[in-house]
Amino acid sequence: MTLYTKPHLSFSEQVDLLTQRGLSIGDRAGAAHLLGVIGYYRLSGYWYPYRRPLHGRAGRDDRFVDGATFERVVRLYDMDRRLKLMVLDAIERVEVALRVKIGYTLGRRGAYAHLHPQNLDGQFTRSHGSQQRSTYDGWLQKILTAQARSSEDFVVHFQDKYGGRLPVWVLTEIMDFGSMTYLYQGLKSADRNEIARTLDILDARGTGNGGALSNWMRVLNYVRNVCAHHSRLWNRNLVNQIAPRHLATIPSLAYLSQQRGDAHFRIYSTLCILAFLLSRIEPGSEWSVPVQRMLTEELPGCGRGLQELGFPADWAGHAPWVK
Repeated sequence: MTLYTKPHLSFSEQVDLLTQRGLSIGDRAGAAHLLGVIGYYRLSGYWYPYRRPLHGRAGRDDRFVDGATFERVVRLYDMDRRLKLMVLDAIERVEVALRVKIGYTLGRRGAYAHLHPQNLDGQFTRSHGSQQRSTYDGWLQKILTAQARSSEDFVVHFQDKYGGRLPVWVLTEIMDFGSMTYLYQGLKSADRNEIARTLDILDARGTGNGGALSNWMRVLNYVRNVCAHHSRLWNRNLVNQIAPRHLATIPSLAYLSQQRGDAHFRIYSTLCILAFLLSRIEPGSEWSVPVQRMLTEELPGCGRGLQELGFPADWAGHAPWVK
């Protein structure tokens, strides 16, 4: 283990360090101010691509490439900040629609269907050994805890009038996206597929593909957390990724099933999935238009390219970007 010995630096000294390493900084006072409100290590993720590559091995050294400027780094940071807001806006609309669909579909099995394991998938409700709870048990405990802590008017109303038990179509309104994703994955296969079919997420037989929507929800939950925690998104390698095998039977997304590598490791295919879902939830949605405009107009000014977000070379000829 290496002992950390780097000294504490004032914001002005941080500017000096960056200048010594070859980053051009025109407005020193402005740079010190931004380091004071954004942070050295948050910005470091954005200036990393401007550092010189190491010779003969992966990684970069501490020196910046010729022409690298603090202004470009901040431009890239600001573009990514606005991209995350656009992505969060799309995910919010998708999340709200899925809350309704899950509550409506499971609710047909009974107002309190979520409290009866026979209404859910066996793999979700089955315990794994005598000492280990089922996924359902952990999910239900988390949901009941969230309900007990909630001060929403409708929760208080149900507490006062009905003893606190919430019908599933009400309960979905207090779930976070992660809990909702677990519940969707825990639905019976027929219910998962029915919800997927309402969104035109189909398999080779033309029936709803609940497996695809499960994958998409896991990815969107992960991306939502990246955005909500203000982490870097634009060239991030995603831990959860869109599975290409589910895409071949969806006409406007089929080309993605042939893409490999960065299209799925980075944000590109997730942007396509969001545009697809919004077109089903809000017919005529043009969410992708300002996303495309911002990326194509602003990335060149930062000295960066669309390939760093996983865009393939022929992206402009495919949905949702084609004119």
